[in-house]
Amino acid sequence: MARPGGVILDLDGTLVLGDRPLPGSRELLLGLEEAGVPFAILTNNSSLSARDHAARLARMGLPVLPERLFTSGAFAGRELARALPGRPVYLLGTPSLAAELAEEGVWVSEDGAEAVLVGFDTTLTYVRLARAAALLQRGVPYFATHPDPACPAPEGFLPDAGAILALLEKATGRRPDRVFGKPDPAFLWHAAARLGLPREDLLYVGDRLEVDAALAQAAGVRGALVLGGATRPGDPRLAPYVREGLLVVEDLWALKARLLG
Repeated sequence: MARPGGVILDLDGTLVLGDRPLPGSRELLLGLEEAGVPFAILTNNSSLSARDHAARLARMGLPVLPERLFTSGAFAGRELARALPGRPVYLLGTPSLAAELAEEGVWVSEDGAEAVLVGFDTTLTYVRLARAAALLQRGVPYFATHPDPACPAPEGFLPDAGAILALLEKATGRRPDRVFGKPDPAFLWHAAARLGLPREDLLYVGDRLEVDAALAQAAGVRGALVLGGATRPGDPRLAPYVREGLLVVEDLWALKARLLG
């Protein structure tokens, strides 16, 4: 594979698992840095802000500047600040997400909410869930930071925003009016534009077919899928993506060898 002009990588399940770096992650990032290949991290994990994700990575020995981290929460905030300027939003999300939304200009409020936003809420309570359901039944605009039903963790998969969305749909019959984050190509283009990465020579790396491979395909960029996380060797769903040019590698060591030699 020819060396890309820029690389955008998924985070959970690709570079890290919980609070543990996956084998080869540090070496890959350092290799890209040394080779002068610009990179960014694009994550649907909206439970943490970019700043908090950067601190989390630093504790694992993966120094990544917050400016290189793009979260579905911040992207949702950017879009909502434009679509609903000055209108209060009820959030099912963490304090870290609420702070990131505020930085983007979103008014998060418990009272008088005129919209609902669902994120990866690791602080979720039944009372808050019921409040969101009541608002949805009143017909307020409804959004989600991302669609993932589960987040990879050392102990398995944890209920993510998509699981909360499924619960709310069962209770209210509502589906979000818009879901931000991957696999929406707009999220990828936002990150690429912010860092000046070339669209025509970009590589996107992830571990999930339905999110990461689908994003690369929808955006029309080269894609690489790292096996071992959400996708296993021999998965029959790989075939159509491989025919479209998806690079499949065993691990991050193999990816580094293919990209940097």
